[in-house]
Formats: sequence, structure tokens, C-alpha cells
Amino acid sequence: PEAGHLVCVAMMRAGDKFDSYARLAAWVALLPDDGDWHLSVAGDGPMKGQVQALFAGVPAGRIDWLGVLDAAGVAALLARGAVYVWPGCGEAYGLAYLEAQAAGLPVVAQAVAGVPEVVVDGTTGVLVAEGDDRAAVAAIGRILTDGALQRRMGDAARAHVQAHHAMAGAAVRLDGLLRGVAG
Repeated sequence: PEAGHLVCVAMMRAGDKFDSYARLAAWVALLPDDGDWHLSVAGDGPMKGQVQALFAGVPAGRIDWLGVLDAAGVAALLARGAVYVWPGCGEAYGLAYLEAQAAGLPVVAQAVAGVPEVVVDGTTGVLVAEGDDRAAVAAIGRILTDGALQRRMGDAARAHVQAHHAMAGAAVRLDGLLRGVAG
């Protein structure tokens, strides 16, 4: 992973996605101006202009607006990332979190809706209370500046997805459930 590389992959549309971008903009505004970080945003949609306007105060060169990426492009982006950042306002489940963790990225998100179903707080990332921007920024800073923590959480994230969300693990769980019903 590239040092200081924050990654986000999300559509730019009204509702929960826009609310998450607004929260992410608040996080970015609190990151230190002299810190070694940059954010790559993959995504597009009808609210692109409004989303980018949320980040208007961020110094030039800190954010890369990548637009829509194909599957290989997203995989390449995640492979270069250090931390996946997405607040997750109203996230029902969050496949993007699973993709990021499968690529070995620790996650910083809010402990809301379905996010805790896919991100294990303190193990595969850090979940903060809804609206606690300072806690999110502290978590991002801690992961970016502690290489051992970043590696440990990234490795745990990858292992967690393999054990609990990959096809083999799902098949074992489904088999157990079906045996319990049939038995």
C-alpha cells in the first residue's frame, strides 16, 4: 500500500450516499494540513458536482477524483490503498467494505446500520459513533502512522472476509443451517 493513501469507492447520488460524502468531507477537513495523506475517490453519479463541492476547501492535490472504474481498476486502487474510509450513513450491508477488506485494507467507518455486520471494530478496522468526526480522524491518523497496526488490521480484514464472506465459508454455514433444519 502507498503510505497515507485513503481510498473510497461509492456512487454519487442523493440520500445516504450523499450524506456519507458530507460526513467524509467533514473528516477530511479535520485531517492535518501537514499530514502525509491523500484521498482517492472512485465513483460518479448525478450528484458529482455537489459531492465535489463538499470538498472545496481541501487543498489542491489532496484528492484524486477517479470517476467510474471497472472491476480491475477498483482492484488496483484497493491494492494501493492504506485505509478504506467511508462513513456508511444508512448502509444496509456494505459490499464495498468487503471488497476493501478482501484487498487487505483496514476500514474506518461509523458504527451504523449494517456496517458492524461486515467490519469488526478493533480487528478489521475502527468503527466510530455516528457523527463523531474527531474519533474518525483520530482512527485514520492512528492507522496511517502505525504501520504494524495497519498491517495487523489489513491481514485480519482479509482473513475475516475469507472466513466469513467468501463462497467456501458461506457454503459451510449454509450446510450447517440446513442440517439444523432437516435434523
